[in-house]
Amino acid sequence: MFEKKVWNDRQSEHPARRRLTPTENDNEYEVSRAEGLVMEEGDAFDATTMNDLENRVAKAFAEYDPAELGAVNVTVQLYTCKKEGKVYQLTGSGAVGRCKIPAAWASGDTWKVNGTAVPAYCGADAVDGDCVVAGRWVLFTFDGAQLNFNGGGGLSNGKLARATASEAQVLAGAPFYAGNKALKIGMMRNHGSWPDADKLTIESGKLKMYKQDGYTEGGLGVAATNLGNAQAEHLLSGVSASSQNGLGFGGSMPDRSGWSATITPGGVVTIPEGYHAGGGMVSAKGIQVTEVWQSCHRGQNLFNFSGGTLVGVQYAGSQHASDNILQGAGINSGSQYWAQCASDASVRFILAYY
Repeated sequence: MFEKKVWNDRQSEHPARRRLTPTENDNEYEVSRAEGLVMEEGDAFDATTMNDLENRVAKAFAEYDPAELGAVNVTVQLYTCKKEGKVYQLTGSGAVGRCKIPAAWASGDTWKVNGTAVPAYCGADAVDGDCVVAGRWVLFTFDGAQLNFNGGGGLSNGKLARATASEAQVLAGAPFYAGNKALKIGMMRNHGSWPDADKLTIESGKLKMYKQDGYTEGGLGVAATNLGNAQAEHLLSGVSASSQNGLGFGGSMPDRSGWSATITPGGVVTIPEGYHAGGGMVSAKGIQVTEVWQSCHRGQNLFNFSGGTLVGVQYAGSQHASDNILQGAGINSGSQYWAQCASDASVRFILAYY
């Protein structure tokens, strides 16, 4: 700021009066003041006074033109601005300038002033798309080392749009800004310190319990190794459990509590996988016998049986065991048996069946 000085005139009784004193040379005199009473000395017109004036003017210019870019350009000067690739090129002079932004800002853009790369700021932040917008006029100061655009000191809508928190994600009653410049109030329920658990999770090898729907301070942890190792196939279908293998999983073991089976002689049954209550059983069909007489002719004889399923011939013989008429007997299937006879005879069979 230029420091003004009040200049005072010299005040005396006879301002124009002078005394002439002869010297040793003819027609040569010494001239001195003869003003009488002097009321005000006034400001002398000498080197001290004029140098003080020069210094005060220089100091004032230095405030407006710290880099000595041109003392006459201390007011706002028009700069030209072009964008070449990723660089905004400013051309002009003066410590305070203005220009029209020619193209939109993009991440990584830089600035040059008269061909020299310089950093650019808006308040405390580096210049970005919230400060320089295509088609807009901007004001800036340039001290020869950096550009400082007018603005800063607050969040723009563009930056606020990056904040995506909602009322449900901020504690109830807490004010915050996100998305725009409208003040919002949090709505998330605050459960305070650890209460009864509503939910179980396993995190980092520990079982943790949380309240639903809100913020809870702290938590209760249990090492997973202290839990059982049951899996779904170990639990009866329709029931659920938690273990180190999972949380709240349902069982898949089928309920076979009433399962039973009956097998045929020599048969095999596979017991199905699942839960068995102990009341089921596996039983075999009983073997019955019946006596049958058949007329056997010489050679191979086949006989059908409809009383059940044959499993064998328990006995076969002619009326006279010593005559060797019956040469052999057996079954072909569950419904047919045979006899080999040497001649015609009546043969007695005792058949086993179920």
